[in-house]
Amino acid sequence: MKLIEKFKLQIRARKYRKKNDVGGVDYMLSVIKPGQTLLDIGSHKAGYLYWMRKCVGKEGEIYAFEPQTLLYKYICRIIQYFEWKNVIVEHLALSDKIGKTTLYIPVNEVNKQSSPEASLLKPTENKKINKTETVSIQTLDNYCSIHSIQPEFLKIDVEGNELNVLKGGEEILKRFKPKILVEIEVRHAGIENAKKTFRLLESIGYTGHFICGANRYPLEKFDFDKHQNRNDLHNYCNNFTFEFF
Repeated sequence: MKLIEKFKLQIRARKYRKKNDVGGVDYMLSVIKPGQTLLDIGSHKAGYLYWMRKCVGKEGEIYAFEPQTLLYKYICRIIQYFEWKNVIVEHLALSDKIGKTTLYIPVNEVNKQSSPEASLLKPTENKKINKTETVSIQTLDNYCSIHSIQPEFLKIDVEGNELNVLKGGEEILKRFKPKILVEIEVRHAGIENAKKTFRLLESIGYTGHFICGANRYPLEKFDFDKHQNRNDLHNYCNNFTFEFF
């Protein structure tokens, strides 16, 4: 089982790099340095975490957040199997408040127990919610303060809740200016929240780019109608990078 799980993760991670998110993984590989401190906010099945761990090596530190119980337990096993002693996995979600909330999990015949589209936001699309969990939530500012963390890179994949994650981490963003790779989709967040997310980061001083295939383009060239057209998935763009220059 240990060897099978390790092999499956390696296959999944390579698929991300070669097919599913060439530009996103390439960006991580180009900007993350050995020894840095990273946050993987919304780890799912650790496909990105695999590459983040490769980048920082044994001297870096990664904090992985996964609110889905099944996936949290899976990541704990993966960490044990690979002996990633510098990866800390947290069974909680980051948002703009501290406490408890509901996690909505749209499961189906393929994803019977977990989902890559689980969200703290109740879906606006006509999706059947077959499962919910009560989860702990924390703010990025408070979590980093408690644990004396100075993050240098954030990967955020939270299915529409990214604005709240960033609002809950404004002090950290202003103070440490971590590079950011974030998924933002109108179908999850709505167009107004997506635009507010852009404006929030720009108001702090970040410059944005969107990833299309293997390339990055300035955020001002991004068009929701063109680049997030569900009828043109070949040119669909949902990953963005933000940096201080």
